[in-house]
Amino acid sequence: MARTDQPDLGLAGPGRALPPPVAGRHRLSTGHVVMIVSGLLATLLTYSVLRQAGGQGTEVLVASDAIRPGQTADPSLFSTARVRASSAALKGIVTPGGEATIMGRVAVVDISRGQLISGQQFQAATPPSPGMALVVDPQTVPGGVPALTPGSRIDVIAATQAGAPLVVEGLTVLRTLDPPGKGLGASSTVQIEVAVPDLATAGRIRDATASGKFAIRVIGSPAGAGPPG
Repeated sequence: MARTDQPDLGLAGPGRALPPPVAGRHRLSTGHVVMIVSGLLATLLTYSVLRQAGGQGTEVLVASDAIRPGQTADPSLFSTARVRASSAALKGIVTPGGEATIMGRVAVVDISRGQLISGQQFQAATPPSPGMALVVDPQTVPGGVPALTPGSRIDVIAATQAGAPLVVEGLTVLRTLDPPGKGLGASSTVQIEVAVPDLATAGRIRDATASGKFAIRVIGSPAGAGPPG
C-alpha cells in the first residue's frame, strides 16, 4: 500500500490556504511604479525625448540653445518642435503664436537646449532705477572726478536748516553728465547722475542739495576697480 505524504498534499491541496505575499515585495513594486511615472513626467520637458516623426503632435516652443538665468527672451533663442502629449500635460508650455507672452522677459532658471519653454521660466525685467542729477565741485570730492565713475557708491552729506545732520547713504553713480572743467558759474563743477530707488530717497536728496551746500563721500568703487583714492 502506497504511503500518502499528507504534509506534501496539504501544501498543494484545496484545503490549505496559500501563504500571504511578502509585504516587502509589494512595497518594492510600488516604488518601481513611482520611479517609472516620475521618469516619464520628467521626459515631458525634453525635446529630444518627445520629438515625434511624421509631423504628428502639438507644435511647441523649445530652446534653440542653452539659456542662462538673466538672458532676455528674443526670437533667436527659440525654435519649434512637435510633441505628442495631452493638453493637460502641456499646460503652461508656450506654443507658436504665444511668443509675445515671454519676449522681453528675463530667464530665471537654466534651460537646456531642446527643452520645452514654459512661461514660468521667465519673469518681467526689472526696470532701471530713475536718475537724479547733482552738480558738485570735484575739488570737494575725495579722489576728484575719477572717483565718481559709473557704479561708484557715495553718500550725500548736508545739514537741515536747524543745523541737524542730513545724510543720504549708499547712492549709486549712474554717469557723469558734464566733463570736468565745464560747469555752471565761475568755479569748475561737474554734474553727475545718481540712481533714485524710490520717492522717499528722491525727497531726501532734494532736501540735502537744495541749498547747494553739501559734501560727497565716496564709499565704494565699481566692481573690479580699486578702492577710491
